[in-house]
Order: sequence, then structure tokens, then C-alpha cells
Amino acid sequence: MPDAFLYSAPLGIVKRLTAILVVLLVFSGGAFAVEPDSVPFSVGEKLTYQIFWGPFVVGRASLEVAGIQAVDGHDCYHLVARAKTSGLIDLLFPVNSLAESWLDCQGLFTRKYSENRTEGKHHQNTETDYDYESKEAVITNHINGHVKRVALNQPVQDVVSSVYVVRTRKLMLDAEQTFMINSGSTNYKVTIRPDERKSLWVHPLGDVEALRIEPLPTLNIVSANKGRMWFWISDDPRHLPLLVNSELKFGNAKLVLFGVSQVKASSRTANSLPPTSNISDLDPADDAHTPER
Repeated sequence: MPDAFLYSAPLGIVKRLTAILVVLLVFSGGAFAVEPDSVPFSVGEKLTYQIFWGPFVVGRASLEVAGIQAVDGHDCYHLVARAKTSGLIDLLFPVNSLAESWLDCQGLFTRKYSENRTEGKHHQNTETDYDYESKEAVITNHINGHVKRVALNQPVQDVVSSVYVVRTRKLMLDAEQTFMINSGSTNYKVTIRPDERKSLWVHPLGDVEALRIEPLPTLNIVSANKGRMWFWISDDPRHLPLLVNSELKFGNAKLVLFGVSQVKASSRTANSLPPTSNISDLDPADDAHTPER
């Protein structure tokens, strides 16, 4: 985004933009059990992304399978999602987000979710515990101590675990699937239907066959800005999230896969929570690359 435009843009536009850059990490997925041998990810996998506004890199993000940790006696994948603005956007309205999810290794549904996010001067720090025996989600606000309870009628996904669960699903053109997602105090159904297949070029992989998915309903912030959002996932056994593209009334935002790494799990990583670095330790974004051709 040109400097002159950023300095003259209303603060409200900048806030909406940075909020959209963060929620681009939300991949809608499902809450159905699958066989363990169909899981295409493992401890140590880390996906890094660049966040674009038009042709400019304005942030960076990552998704990581950080380890396996027990929650209420159940082994869970510990999933970590980070996002941080950079450059001029970071000076105008900095966003620094850390979201963590604990995904049941056997049933592939969420058991715990936490979010620690700063947007400008606003700070959010919440934790959600999913108690399926009591059929409720307990949401604790660590800023003011408030506690909310939300009824659960079935296993659900949070916004981070859904990224990984959708990777376990059999995705085919025009085949529709409907899933249940929990976000804050709301449970809602999301429908996905791959509607296009084509080759995309992404920095770490080269040309990749990919499927396009538009989850419906879309995110509130996207619909409020008269926009649409599409997700591109590799059409191979790994089902890697390659690209998120959001067309909005005031521009285009993208989140583009830039790095894929797989660290061999140690015995400590496989059985306990490994140390995680601070959000600010993310590698600086490199020069922009064209995500498709």
C-alpha cells in the first residue's frame, strides 16, 4: 500500500484491514473422527506465511504442530498460530496475535483453545475449555475474570484446529461438507465445497495442484465489508493450506505460504509441551512473491 495512502487513510479503515489480516488464519474445517493413519501432519511441522495487502507484505504468520500434550487425560496435538503486522501498518495499528489449540489425537475435535491478541491499544486474553461430559464450553476472560458458558451438543472445532481437521478430509470437486465450529460464545455450521482445481505457484513448493474452497457463511468482518474469501489447499495427501485470498470493497488481502519445515520430534516433544518462542521471534518477511501464475 503506498505510503501516501496509508497516512491519509481513516483509522477505521486501517483497523478493519489489520483485523482482516489476522482472521485470514481462520480456515473452516470439520469435527468428525478419522483414522489416525489418515492424519497428514505430525509434530514438528511448521508452515510460515506472508500477509499481503495488494502487492505489499504487511505482516507474517505461522502455523505449527508444537507437540503432544495431555488435556484432561487425553493426548492432544498442541497447535500454535501466530500473526504479526510489520512495516508501516505495524506503526499505524500494530497487531500481535497468538492462538493455541489442543486437538484430540484420536477423535480430532478440540479440547482447549486460548487466544492472546493485541490490536492497537486493545488486548484480548481468553481461554476456552471444552467439557464434553457436561456438554458445555467454559470461556474464561483473563483480563476481567469473567466466565461464560456455552452449550455443546456435539464435538466441535475451534478456528485453529479446523485448519488441521480439514486437511484430514477427502476433498473432491463439488462435494459438499457441513461442519460445526465454535468461536467465542457462538456455535455455527460452516459448509465447504471445492469448486475449482488449478495449478498455483508457491515459493517453497513450485507449481502445486490446488483446490479452491469458499466457506459459507464467511467471516463476519468479510461480509461486513461486502467481500468474499477463498482458501486454496494442495490437492495431494498433505492438503497444505497454500493461499487465502480475500476480495474486499477497499482492496485485496492475501495470506501466502512461504515456508514449510518439518523438525524431527524428540521424545520430549512427543510427550510434553515444548518451549515456544515469542511472537516477535518470527523470521522477518522476505521480498514479496507472486502467489499464482
